[in-house]
Parts: sequence; C-alpha cells; structure tokens
Amino acid sequence: MLNVLLADDEPMILKGLMRIIDWEAEGCKIVSAVKNGEDAYNYIKDNKVDLAIVDVQMPVMTGLELIGKVRSEGITDTDFVILSGFRDFEYAQEAMKYGVSDYLTKPVKASQLESAVRKVALQHVSNVQENEMHEKLRRGYLIQYIYSLMIGKASPKQIDYIKENMKLEGAINYVVISLNNIAKLDEMTDEEVDDLKNKIRENCEEFLGEYKDHFLDENAADDKGYDMSFIFCESMASSKKMTDIEFFETLRKKAMSDIPVDLTILVGKTINDITKLSHSYSSTNTMITLRGLHSDKNVFIYDNDIHVSSHNLAKSMVHKDALDNLIAAVVRRDDEAIDQNVDELIERAGSVDYKTVNLNMNYLMFQLIHRAVEIDEMVEQDNILLYIGDDVFSSGEDIRVQLKKFSHEYAEYLEQLRQNAASGGLIKEIEHEIKDHYAENLTLRDLGAKYFINSSYLGQIFRKKFGMSFKDYLNNYRVTVASEMLINSDRKVSDIAADVGYRDVDYFVSKFYEVHGCTPTKYRRNY
Repeated sequence: MLNVLLADDEPMILKGLMRIIDWEAEGCKIVSAVKNGEDAYNYIKDNKVDLAIVDVQMPVMTGLELIGKVRSEGITDTDFVILSGFRDFEYAQEAMKYGVSDYLTKPVKASQLESAVRKVALQHVSNVQENEMHEKLRRGYLIQYIYSLMIGKASPKQIDYIKENMKLEGAINYVVISLNNIAKLDEMTDEEVDDLKNKIRENCEEFLGEYKDHFLDENAADDKGYDMSFIFCESMASSKKMTDIEFFETLRKKAMSDIPVDLTILVGKTINDITKLSHSYSSTNTMITLRGLHSDKNVFIYDNDIHVSSHNLAKSMVHKDALDNLIAAVVRRDDEAIDQNVDELIERAGSVDYKTVNLNMNYLMFQLIHRAVEIDEMVEQDNILLYIGDDVFSSGEDIRVQLKKFSHEYAEYLEQLRQNAASGGLIKEIEHEIKDHYAENLTLRDLGAKYFINSSYLGQIFRKKFGMSFKDYLNNYRVTVASEMLINSDRKVSDIAADVGYRDVDYFVSKFYEVHGCTPTKYRRNY
C-alpha cells in the first residue's frame, strides 16, 4: 500500500483528487491532504510518504520549491507528480530537473491520474524488489564470509566486509543454539524440522533486534542440520541492561516459545577480535561432544565449564593409564572390569568436581568415538556421545555412578555397531518392517526396541542409507501404495488414506501433493 499526500490550495480540487479515482483499488492510501507547500514539507519530513501529488502554484511554498527543498536536503525518496493549470514548458522543464515522476495539467482526468499513480506504483514495486535482492545478496555475502572466517580462510577484504556489516562491540563469542531430544527430531520429516528451525530463528531475531544480522541459521559443524548459531558481542547484553548469562538465559526462553523441543545454549571461547572467530567456533565443537557431562545446564559456557589451566591439564592427565584400562574394558564389554576401573579412576583422581574431571572425560570420550568409527565409518563422529549419552550424566547422581552407567551403555552401543557391521542386514530388516506394517504407527523408538539397537543410531544409519529421515521414507512408501490403489480401484480417497496409515485425510492429501505435485483425485483422473 502506497502512502499518498495531496497538496493543492484550491479546496474543490483537493476534494476532487480524493474522489476522482478509487485509491484503495490502486493500492494507495491518502495519508494527508494539505493546502500549501510548507505544510506538505513538514508532513513529508516526519512521516513516510511514497507519492506526493502537488500543485505547482501554492502559497507560502510552491510545488517546485517543495520538491527542490526535499531533494536538496535528501530527507526522503518520495516520488512527486506535479499538477499545473498551465502548459508551460519552463515549468515542466524545471519539474523534470528534480526528477518528478509525471507532470499533469488541470483539469486532471481520472485516466491520466490512474496512469501516473500506476507508473509510480510499478516503480515502487521494482525498487522494493531491488532492495530485497540487494539485502539478500548483502546477507548472503556476510554469512559466506563469516563461515570462511570460522575456518581461518577469510581474506582481508572479507574481514573488512564483516566488520562493516556487523555491530561488533566488546568481547565476542560464537554461540550454538543446540536442539535437544535428538530421537524426537529423527522421527520428524525434514520439512517439519525446517519449520521448527524457522520458528526458532524468528523468535531469536525478534529478541536480537538490531543485532539480527548476527544470526547464522546453521551451525557449520552440524552435518544433520539440527543446530543453529549466532555471533554474540558484549554490547548485545549491555544494550538490554543484562549480564551475559541473563542475556543467554532470556534468549533461550524466547527461542523456545511455541516449539516442542528443548534447547541448550553453548557459548564458545571468548575472543577480543572477530579475526579470531575460528578459536571460539572450534571450542563449541568440543562443547557439543562434552555437554552430556553438564546435562543440568541450559546455558553451557566454555570459559566457565570447559577451560582448564595448563597446570590442571598436567595434573588431570596423570591417570591416563587408568583411563586406557577403562577404555579397553568398555571395548571388550567386560562389565566387571568396567566397574573396577571406574572405581580405581575415581579413587586416584581424588576429586569429582567438573573442573578436575573435564579433561579426563574429554580424553575418554574422544578415544571412545575413535573406537566407534573404527567399527562403523558411517556413524556421525561429533554426535555419537550426544546420542548414546542421552540422560546418562545427571547432576543428581554421584560421578562414580554416572561414569559406570555411561561406560556400560557405551559398551552396549559398540556391540550394536559390531552386530550391524557384521550382518549388514539391519536396514533390510527395517525395510521389510515398513513394507509389512506401513499402515501401522511405526516409530524408530519401537523398531529400535524390537531389534535391540539405539533408536537415534538407527535413525542416523537410515538417513545415511536413503538420504532422508525415517518418517519421510515411511510417508513416501505410504503414498506409493496409495497411488497404486487410486489407479487400480474406485474406492474413496478417505478409505485409501486410512488403509495406508493416515487417520487425517487432509494430512494424507498434503503428503500426496508433496510427492506427486497434485491431489489424489487429480492423480486418479490423469492415470
């Protein structure tokens, strides 16, 4: 809708202009009607006006003087249409010098005014589209250059571009917004995950306000696309009169508005210059792997929860032999040896607080990840412990109990990997399950329980095999069966929907349309 201002010192002409065409039908709204150029100037200066239709001869300030003043001061990009009772070439020439959109002589015909308004409207749409395209390109370049900087490959020009297009004041952190409930996400279709992430992004950008350009959507290290990220700077919190921790806690609550999953905020290492972003970014990769140790935390800060001094580093690693013995017991799935080695490790460590034990856990986890990858290269290295350690580490239990629980569960996980690698037939079994029971309420959790395999790992290898989520595959199979029923029978669409597992006909139609690009009724007609 274009905001239109009318200016003419003759009341009858002003009223006529307001009624001569259907402004609303032309996509316009008259926001002001004034009697001289000065009043028009004062309104334009303080309000958004897309189009001003002004008389060339008015008291106090003429139409040409108004346009000249607006243009010289650069206060707005309002388009102007001049009205004149004279067919004077000099008036027209001067008006065109100021870049007016049109020059109409009185009495103005409806068709002439409509033509002038439509010309401006088309130009306005073109300008809006051009601005939107420019903004998309600007943001696209910004994100591309930030990703280059994160891996230490940004050029000086790219770094300058980042600094020019971001508000970077004070200390800086790379921050990951991590979606929890991985098993639940694996049950969702890609479209459902995208909708979920779009809602989170909208919530975050609303909270970030003038800093919304700092939001990056994807976390570059997250192959599954479940995590999101942004660049935090100290002024974000101070502008809201919050401490950093208050800012992150509030952001998390805002981001979780009207979404069905929980979120964790991972705040990377603090840096003082954006050129060192790769250091902060790489620290969040460690945090993603280790966050199972801090399941009591909704906001996980590297500088507070991970970082240890070189003195503590040396002190912590004196128990490497005990860790290696524990790792060997886990790989063998020797339950008795696991308990014995955990007891020995805890006794020799002499302390069970997070600060002291973090490095030992880091070493333990990375070694166990390596063992998993040796068995099955398909597993996602960065997410293994996030999957298998779900709810294992909790603040309510003693660290000895937590570590034993984790070690036994990871030993079982490695055994599942061996069985799958040896048989190579698990996915085929799942395919048969889908073909035989597609109309039932199949879930990864139930299939995982039936085949004695972690449901998250099952979802992971399923996506690797077919390039889509389990739920998308199931929907596609149901639609394929329904398509055959539509062609080979005259049964009602609602009955076919129910037969292939859809209780909601509208949902069935939407899924059918996603696959075939048409409704079931049209599909049947065409075939």
